[in-house]
Amino acid sequence: MNTLLTFSLFLLLTLSLAGSSMADYKATVFNNLPGNANLTVHCQSAGSDLGTQTITYLHDFSWTVSNLLNCDMSWGNVKGNFDIFDPKRDASRCAYGNTCFWRVKEDGLYLFIQEHKRLELQFKWPGN
Repeated sequence: MNTLLTFSLFLLLTLSLAGSSMADYKATVFNNLPGNANLTVHCQSAGSDLGTQTITYLHDFSWTVSNLLNCDMSWGNVKGNFDIFDPKRDASRCAYGNTCFWRVKEDGLYLFIQEHKRLELQFKWPGN
C-alpha cells in the first residue's frame, strides 16, 4: 500500500509540473504610431480567431497566450503579419512577469527584452 501511495504522489507531482511548463504569457501591443493613427490588429492562436482590435494612439491591448500568436496589423496603407508570441523564441525574452511588451512605431515593432532592459526592433513594416 505504501508503494501505491508513493506512486500516486509521484504521478500527481509529475502531472502538476507538466501543466506548469506551459505557462500563460501576456502579449501586450502598445500603439506609438505617428499622427494619432489607429492600429488595427487581428490575431489568431492555436487555430482560434481572437478577433480584431482597434488600438488607439498611446493605448494598448493584451492577449493571454501559451501558443504561437500571429497577428495581421495595419495602420493607414501600411500592413504586415507578425508572430508576436512564439513560446520557443519568447519564453525567456519576455520573462518579466510573463509579459511580452510590444511597442508599435512608424518603422516597425519593438519588443522589450528583459535581459537587455530595453526596447529592441524585431520586425520592420514591409517596404521599410
